[in-house]
Amino acid sequence: MKDFPDWDGQPYYPISCFYKKRFGEKVYKITVSAAQSCPNRAKNKGVGCIFCDELGSAGSHLIKHLPLAEQIIENREKLRQRFKVNQFIVYFQPFTNTYRQLERFKSDVELALNTDHVVGVTFGTRPDCLPDPIYPYLKSIADEFFISVELGVQSFNDQQLNFLNRGHTVEDSIRAILQLHQQSGVNIGIHLIFGLPRESDQEIVETAKTVNSLPIDNVKLHNLHVLANTPLHEIYQADEFTPLTLEEYSRRVILFLEHLSPKIAVQRLAAVAPRWDELVAPQWTKHRLKPTQFIIKQMKMQNTFQGREF
Repeated sequence: MKDFPDWDGQPYYPISCFYKKRFGEKVYKITVSAAQSCPNRAKNKGVGCIFCDELGSAGSHLIKHLPLAEQIIENREKLRQRFKVNQFIVYFQPFTNTYRQLERFKSDVELALNTDHVVGVTFGTRPDCLPDPIYPYLKSIADEFFISVELGVQSFNDQQLNFLNRGHTVEDSIRAILQLHQQSGVNIGIHLIFGLPRESDQEIVETAKTVNSLPIDNVKLHNLHVLANTPLHEIYQADEFTPLTLEEYSRRVILFLEHLSPKIAVQRLAAVAPRWDELVAPQWTKHRLKPTQFIIKQMKMQNTFQGREF
């Protein structure tokens, strides 16, 4: 088995290793909620991506009713006590965080950056929701703080994006990635979904090659799972969509990782459904650690690793 001293013995490059190299110690994300909607929902009268629930893919631990400053402090203290860490990145997670007035966005980001023990900010947004004025602003703060943008790319296949009702194109994603790199210099992450209908091995390999060709710093992988009261739930009930088994999802993730550059960090290997009462299928998505552990075990058994085919 190949030795991975720089990856804490893992067969892939976890984001935790990147953070330790960057900051000299463990860094944890403080997840907060500030945005309220997204342009896809606004355009489609409240109906957005087929997999997204009413909370905008937020975790159940988010305390949306609290002011932002209190969300940060409350979650920070929980993490400090549990993991004994001293540095944090504030993660603006649900909905589209750039789909609001720029001044409000700036105010929230600067509040976070001025909080004790916060070394950076990351926020989720859509490839088609990055207004021109945001680039110089991000560049101005990226010179002093760690700033990361996570783009919900989900797929580099327009047919799959149409199925997901994403409301943006592959061209939009590539343009956003290049503009962020050229005009702001921020750390760039993307979200990808595996388990889409008619998804082929060649499509997965081509996805890895596309990621490698772009200035992308990290990826976050999700399995397409069904939550109650979503359009995907209706498709699932009509027997028009079958979620992947853990074994098949693991195989596809490993295929992707084998072709992914070893310089690109991996934020997550599988999605987690924290609100169990809303999860319809597959049930293995309930487990926070089991899917990741299964994938790692399979990689070690197969003597394979990220970048093997790169």
